[in-house]
Amino acid sequence: MIHEGIEKKFPSYFQSFTLPCEAIEESLVVYRACKTRAVEKKSFLPSYEENNFLTPENQAEPGEYSLSVYTKPKDVKRFAKLNGNFSPPWKIAKGATAPCCGVVQKTRERDNSNRTSHIDWWLYEKALPHEHFEIIDDFDAYIGMK
Repeated sequence: MIHEGIEKKFPSYFQSFTLPCEAIEESLVVYRACKTRAVEKKSFLPSYEENNFLTPENQAEPGEYSLSVYTKPKDVKRFAKLNGNFSPPWKIAKGATAPCCGVVQKTRERDNSNRTSHIDWWLYEKALPHEHFEIIDDFDAYIGMK
């Protein structure tokens, strides 16, 4: 069930950093590597929650509290390959950054060193971003078509 009337309130840990003023509610077609190999809540946790709410080394960096997604399939595959938390066969989901779930910003707008299509998506409390995604069955074939 998609919660259209979700309260647009951020989690309390958002007090640890300043949300970029350029972050907006926007619907973008994006890709997410699914850690659990399924489209479920556990595969769509913001970095801070995924890291068991441990204070990041760079506490003030907004990206440490966002859900990472990518606008280019090749970038999400490269991320899955390089990240030790993922192993083949990688499961990649395609979906959209639903405005009812939070605000987004292209990471390179804030960090000039980031040259990928990475998007930071800061989620509202009780947001269910996974409800806006589906697994791509044969991702390698899908990339070949792009």
